[in-house]
Amino acid sequence: MQAAFAGADDLNAPGLVTDTGILFMESEGKPAERRRLERDIEAIASGNEQTGAWLSAAMEQSWQSVGALASFPELADLLGERHRTVANDWQSAYLLLLVARLLRRALDVLGRVDFTPEALRADLDGERYSARYLYSAAELLDRAADLIAESAVLVHDNERRWRVFLNRVDALAQSLPSDTGTSRP
Repeated sequence: MQAAFAGADDLNAPGLVTDTGILFMESEGKPAERRRLERDIEAIASGNEQTGAWLSAAMEQSWQSVGALASFPELADLLGERHRTVANDWQSAYLLLLVARLLRRALDVLGRVDFTPEALRADLDGERYSARYLYSAAELLDRAADLIAESAVLVHDNERRWRVFLNRVDALAQSLPSDTGTSRP
């Protein structure tokens, strides 16, 4: 299409800037918005990967500790709840690791798009693979967002269970004589 005022082909669809606030500015190299998007996605992927790895290792240790709670009959009714909090956190850890993979794959897919004006014009006149890659990258980002939400739901599910467990442990600890040398749960 022609930009009426400049007489040049315009890569922006009519109404795109008004509707989305996104304007494709022709320049050499990667657009600044894309560089920023890639940095942000990589930072989020890295953060999720680090958090997922840390949380997974912490849950491995917690699993061993939680098993030892069976020796305290006063906690017998909360063993299932306590194991569930560990399982939820462990599942959350693996979701975060998967999110990191999805985000990095989205970056790989975005890397297939040549954003030079010449390449985009040629693609728009041809098979339109760039749009297909962009849609696929968006689907990967959408799934990553879904999994982050699922992870948050798992963590939220633990809040009451953890509070109930800690209150019981505190009550038991307070009921034990301080000079008996008895181990506390």
